[in-house]
Amino acid sequence: MRDKGVVLMANSILNASELDGAGAALINASRAVGHRGGYLECAQHVEEVFGQEFDTSHCSMTDQANAELAPAEKAYDHLALPMMDLVAEALKHDDWCQRLKAILDPPEIVELSDEEEPAGDDDGGNGDGNDDDDGGDGYE
Repeated sequence: MRDKGVVLMANSILNASELDGAGAALINASRAVGHRGGYLECAQHVEEVFGQEFDTSHCSMTDQANAELAPAEKAYDHLALPMMDLVAEALKHDDWCQRLKAILDPPEIVELSDEEEPAGDDDGGNGDGNDDDDGGDGYE
């Protein structure tokens, strides 16, 4: 636990799908607000250079972009990760280290070598329970 516990905990938190979803929504909303702000700023510069009003009504980023950013920020700021709840609960007990190990240690992966065959009956039959070697399906 001492060698890789913090890394496992950080990976579990950073790889949470809830964090991915909330982060993506926040990035998309802030990008839309940024595009709108940049577009309107550019339009202002064009107006100054040419001395005439530039039509911004066709801007694809509407005022609604600002309205979508606030809920995305709130969702991200108040994000609850199940992993954090498990860690917080484990830390309340005297055997917290063992509990964290049970939560964070990755499962053992068992790989079959090429020489090992999967479990099963390999008597050369076709699996129909009727291995009479005549090639039929047993229903004739």
